[in-house]
Amino acid sequence: MNDSDQPRPAQEQAQVAAGAGLVSIAKIIGGISNLLILVFLTRLLDQATFALVALVYLLQATINALGTLGLPAALLYYVPKLGPRIERSMGLWTGILLFLLAVPFALALWLGGPTIEGLLDKPGLAMPLFYLAIYLLADFPGQALPNYLLACRSYVGSFVVTMILYLSRMLSLVIPAWLGLPLEQIMFWFAAVAVLRVGLFLGYFLLLKSGDLAPQGWRIRDLFAYGVPLSLSQIVGKLNVQIDKYMIAALCAAEVFAVYSVGAIELPLVSSIAYSVTEALVPTLVLCYSRREVGGFIEYWHGAMAKVAAIMMPVFFFFFILAGPAMRVFFSDAYSEAQIPFRVYLCLLPLRLCGYGGVVRALGRTRPVLWAALAALVVNVALNYPLYLAFGMAGPATASVLAQVAAILVLLAAVRGRLEIPAWRVFPFVRVGRALVVAGLAATPLLFIDRLIQGDVAQLAVGAALFLPLYLVLGRLTRVLTADDFRYLGDLVTLRILKRASQKEATS
Repeated sequence: MNDSDQPRPAQEQAQVAAGAGLVSIAKIIGGISNLLILVFLTRLLDQATFALVALVYLLQATINALGTLGLPAALLYYVPKLGPRIERSMGLWTGILLFLLAVPFALALWLGGPTIEGLLDKPGLAMPLFYLAIYLLADFPGQALPNYLLACRSYVGSFVVTMILYLSRMLSLVIPAWLGLPLEQIMFWFAAVAVLRVGLFLGYFLLLKSGDLAPQGWRIRDLFAYGVPLSLSQIVGKLNVQIDKYMIAALCAAEVFAVYSVGAIELPLVSSIAYSVTEALVPTLVLCYSRREVGGFIEYWHGAMAKVAAIMMPVFFFFFILAGPAMRVFFSDAYSEAQIPFRVYLCLLPLRLCGYGGVVRALGRTRPVLWAALAALVVNVALNYPLYLAFGMAGPATASVLAQVAAILVLLAAVRGRLEIPAWRVFPFVRVGRALVVAGLAATPLLFIDRLIQGDVAQLAVGAALFLPLYLVLGRLTRVLTADDFRYLGDLVTLRILKRASQKEATS
């Protein structure tokens, strides 16, 4: 393969950077909205009711991985590859196929709700599952639109749609709970607002988007050929991050499951930044690989990883040290023990510097993603229950983290083989290591916060006031952070990135 190390054109780099930043903002806000759902519901609902909501959420995530068969992700590969002539038809038919895929799951939840309630020994679960069935019918086709817009590199459109999806979901749960409505009515509004997503999808492709609606120039089976192997990996991957929660739900009381569900989460930064940056890069990485430009491919990929590391490392140290105060401030004293699985899950932050599976998909391969997920599942199944017996709530979370390490190693090996590069070049070791060391040094004063400051809120506030300036100074001195990074961050915070992305799309 031709290893072209010529720098990318400045205009293309600026467009990708603006787009990645914009998608990241939307995902950050989405991640924060998911966190706020937990914050509000843990305070507005009793633990038994919250446990039911958390279980419905868990089932929804599992079904989403099982049912979509990788079709939304397939858009990110085929739309930039095949070009504008197929865009409208591929986007619309993908949504139609997703709706059809949702039907059997909706029927199973509707008809089998009482049985599931009995098997899980969770009284009151059947009616929420009925509303979850309605939710799936509306949500599945709606998932095609954000990925479609991203595949077209319409970053502003993807930003707007993603914002609507996340915020509407948060409001559909929080407002009814705040009004004191019973669980059935909360789930009713959760399902009703999901209809907005399918409305956006239909309105865009039938009224706003121009082009041929017939699937010409591409085959539906191509979507499945690309998506199904990916879907299998997503299913296994989803089980990897959920098996510990299902085990706790089956073995422990509802109140224990509620506490574990709160703690056994990844901070919004993982999905919001690392994954969204990779999603925004996938169309560009596809083009680099199709042009046989290994240097350009690595330049985009490793550059993004280094920038993500500059954010992940300080967040990891801050919340790892101050996990106790954070859990009590966000979720109340009743969820204090959630700090145990929370600290373990935080160990994923230094590892999740990109969506490794997305990078492999950009190379036109999906099977390595499946092998990675299977390797992780083997590790998870083998260690989950034994570690639970040995370490309590920390054990299943530790098994999940070790499983993810196994998956990442498999995916990096796949990238190395496809690009035909040496092992030292497959990961930006020096740049990531520098960010880790700098963040660790800046976090040293946090080790003494609990001895000097009383009160959870005060510890978080003083800790942030000490840690953030010190990290910024050390980061600037060591060139972990650059002047361009500060300008870019300013554009993100002030949303000037929205205007920049619009201008780039207009001139591209």
